[in-house]
Amino acid sequence: MIGRITIRNGVVSGLEEVSFSLDDPDIFYGYGCYEVLKLRGGRVYFPEFHAERLVESIRILGIEYSFTKEDVVLAINELVMNNGLSDCNIKILVVGHEKRAADWYVFATPALYPPEDAPEKGVTCLLYHGERQFPRAKSLSLLLSTIAYRTARSFDCYDALLINALGQITEGSRTNIFFCDSMSTDLSRPVIYTPPDHQVLSGITRMTVLETLKDAGWRYEERELDLSAVLDGFVSLMISSTSTRLVPVGSVIDRGKENSGLPGLVEIPRSVILDKAASLYASWLATH
Repeated sequence: MIGRITIRNGVVSGLEEVSFSLDDPDIFYGYGCYEVLKLRGGRVYFPEFHAERLVESIRILGIEYSFTKEDVVLAINELVMNNGLSDCNIKILVVGHEKRAADWYVFATPALYPPEDAPEKGVTCLLYHGERQFPRAKSLSLLLSTIAYRTARSFDCYDALLINALGQITEGSRTNIFFCDSMSTDLSRPVIYTPPDHQVLSGITRMTVLETLKDAGWRYEERELDLSAVLDGFVSLMISSTSTRLVPVGSVIDRGKENSGLPGLVEIPRSVILDKAASLYASWLATH
């Protein structure tokens, strides 16, 4: 954590005032949800959008709560001001309880950045079989995501891409996915795809990227992403998250294969369409 001040239930508090009981079943079983926001150069990115998604996660999980979206935005600003923050990530944690309103906390954590050469070289991701529970809620049920991500890191991968029982890639353990036809180069009629809403936790970056494409007059569609299309080189990939914006995927590792001296290394074709989309989004962010 960063700073000596946190926000507990909307009240400015010192870190020493925040504690949990080891036998609290709500903590032990992870009954809750969270959000992560980006603070860069003193600017908090899209706090209202994050507050809205937080409340939607609470609704999906059936958690009783007594704060408003406006309370959340105010708490974020209070945290930044009281700690003198300029560059970090901000986490909002909600812990649900039985027969009483949830407790909620706002605190700062170190900023995360993609590798410096990621925009040029792309990143490598690990293919991992698994599906999150309640995919549209950003819940504290993080076992699958944690194991998938740590396994990916053990292969020196940037993230793990999750594969469902139908053989479709849905999302990363901490990223959303965009893709396009790897053979398409026509920037006058570009089409970009993203896995369907009902399969994924739709990140704030994903949402604002789609808004950017709409503003630019680009066509985008929700479409299932078959694993076979990735392994056969038919699609190009790009991933998004709060901390990383848009990053091209240069390769994936499929542990079921042997290739290039590394277990199942599959190169992903680079796309001028996805590169242009990333450029459009960077320009959009600069004005919003």
